[in-house]
Amino acid sequence: MSEVKETPVSGEKIDYEKYVVRKALAEYWRAEEKVEIVMMGMTGRIPVTMLCKLNNVSPSLYYERREKFMAQGKEGLHKPSKLFKRWRQISFQIKL
Repeated sequence: MSEVKETPVSGEKIDYEKYVVRKALAEYWRAEEKVEIVMMGMTGRIPVTMLCKLNNVSPSLYYERREKFMAQGKEGLHKPSKLFKRWRQISFQIKL
């Protein structure tokens, strides 16, 4: 069931459920998910604090991602994991 509330400023009804990018907690966020949250926050349709609360992200992390996105685009939000770096290192050694 979708949660619908009125915004205090405009009185507009907002379906907060559509602003949830990921319901289950995972170890990492894909770059596409980070971009989606940043873009939702930049529209101004929902307060950033509420967006962060719905997606279990701290507001400071949101603003950090927003700055990276604005400076470098999607590539700025893509951070290879340690496991991926190790896999790439091993695959390079195997090719030698």
